[in-house]
Amino acid sequence: MAAGHTGAGHTAGGRVAGLAAWAHGLRLADCPEEVVSLARAQRRSVLGAIAASAHDPASQRVLRAVRANASSGPVPLPDGGEGVSVEDALYLLAAWSAALDFDDYCCFAHTGHSAVLVPLLLASVTGASGSDQLVAQIAANEVAARIGGACLLGPQNGQLWSFVHAAGAAVAAGLLLGCSEAELAHGLAIALAQPPRATVAGFMEPDSKLLIASEPILMGLRAARLAKVGLTGPLGALDDGPHGFLPAFAAAPLPGMLLANLGRGWATATLCVKAYPGCAYLDTALDALLSLPLDGPEKIASIEVAAGATTTGMDALSRPYLPGAGSTPTPVTVSFSLPWSIALATVAGRLTPEEISPSWMESHSDLLHRIVQRIQLVHDPGATATALAAFGALAPMDLVRKEAGLMGLARVGSALRRSGTAMGLGEILPRGLDDLRASRRLAGQVLARPLLRDRSTEFYDPKAIETFRMSFPARVTVRHEDGSISSAEVTVPRGAAGCTDPGGGAEVVSREKLATWGPFLWGRAGTERIVSALDVDESRCWELLGEVSSS
Repeated sequence: MAAGHTGAGHTAGGRVAGLAAWAHGLRLADCPEEVVSLARAQRRSVLGAIAASAHDPASQRVLRAVRANASSGPVPLPDGGEGVSVEDALYLLAAWSAALDFDDYCCFAHTGHSAVLVPLLLASVTGASGSDQLVAQIAANEVAARIGGACLLGPQNGQLWSFVHAAGAAVAAGLLLGCSEAELAHGLAIALAQPPRATVAGFMEPDSKLLIASEPILMGLRAARLAKVGLTGPLGALDDGPHGFLPAFAAAPLPGMLLANLGRGWATATLCVKAYPGCAYLDTALDALLSLPLDGPEKIASIEVAAGATTTGMDALSRPYLPGAGSTPTPVTVSFSLPWSIALATVAGRLTPEEISPSWMESHSDLLHRIVQRIQLVHDPGATATALAAFGALAPMDLVRKEAGLMGLARVGSALRRSGTAMGLGEILPRGLDDLRASRRLAGQVLARPLLRDRSTEFYDPKAIETFRMSFPARVTVRHEDGSISSAEVTVPRGAAGCTDPGGGAEVVSREKLATWGPFLWGRAGTERIVSALDVDESRCWELLGEVSSS
């Protein structure tokens, strides 16, 4: 860490200026080796997700639209045609990166779509070195994740925090465009001036889900370019007041998330790379299921999944978008439906982009529908308590209560009861006497967790990050027709921060993802060239994205 390069002392010009000052001064030597290594893993993950989506029908529709209207430029698209502008390439590749929800995420945001792709592709016109691209990526991760964390107690969660891509893109682009510290601050402020607000209906079923990062990324890129020529934005956007950014996106903002331990407690160090296409809240249930001996789907009488509030809340949100009897859901909806994802894995013995394709689901429709009817998801208060304890290490409850205040927490409860979208907690809020008793039991379990008895006293405490575990506990119990029962429980998914499986870290899973799915798009030789280029921080990796396989 370079001397003095922390978040402290950068608040005089407001929080936007503080974030910009830190990002502008960041150098690769300031970043711990673990953070740099995880940034490389994130690049592999994003490119692996892009390749895995190449045959997805909705992804192909986006490709046709972009190609039909693209401007000529330096970046090759993965269709073997002429090069297009950075903007057109960003729009397409961000859509492919998000298409199957086969992405990666930090605590608290899915930052990879913008953090990786903006510096990777913008280097085609700026000539940025591989090292400078990594610095821009890490800076974008840190700023975007902290903005997401400041909006933790609100009506949206996860990828629905699409505004983080406008912010991350503005930071990454501003750095590669050579913005001054003041220009970088105004670029971030412009990106936050008219931020996007995603809707559940646009995310849970239709093709529009693919655009969750594409539109905000272009906003952020334009914001940086506008600031570079002198346009200004609201530098007080992240400061206190009723008309700023935070009250618009959080019932109880947590502004302390923005600058605390900046440059010491790294959000990038919490990177998780998904091993399956689908929402992160499914991963532990899939890990548990696939660890069991499954002797044919027809021999299964029932499957019970006991999981925390994030999983039950996610599944509840997806239910209205599931099709009627006899029809299969879209690949988008499958990504958020626990019964359908578990059914696919049960029938296929795995869950990959091949199984969530419309053609595969249609060809196995009857069996899938029978298995779906045998799957039950139940809320496990202990799983919720474990997850809350883990996240409480980075967002200590005492600090949350202090920043949110009693009125803020009351607004959060009201918002959750109305929507149930934030962290899935709407599923477990008390609505009657029985629910109230259950909530009290949950509170007792949460307070009994060691992490909350010996909790940290700062947001993004560096020591807490060192031991952080991305905990989404799930227990899967399979009852077979012969009366036998098998069960497995997983707390931290493969590829996630804190996974203790020697073959389950982000580094390993990201390499598996790119090696497995890269050939879908670039062939075996093309994928190997991309892997080699990423490993040595090659500055012109963007050139390799057009090496489309003829097989």
